[in-house]
Amino acid sequence: MRPAPGGGRVKAYRIYIVGSDGRLQLGQAFEAPDDRTAGALAELAAVRGQIAELWEGGRMVGRVSTRGVFNIGDRQPGA
Repeated sequence: MRPAPGGGRVKAYRIYIVGSDGRLQLGQAFEAPDDRTAGALAELAAVRGQIAELWEGGRMVGRVSTRGVFNIGDRQPGA
């Protein structure tokens, strides 16, 4: 976590596409102040029709469903 310009802190996140074989592919890094904001950014970055996972370091924050909806935690998103 590092200081943000406005005095808050930002965390480093990475979004991965989940391949048909279940493996993570195509990681894209970005920063956000919290999980909720990171989830909203993940929805924008995710590819429609593919599941994506959002990670902060070694912690999976959640998944973006094939419909582009972010779900916190490791619940299976709706297809």
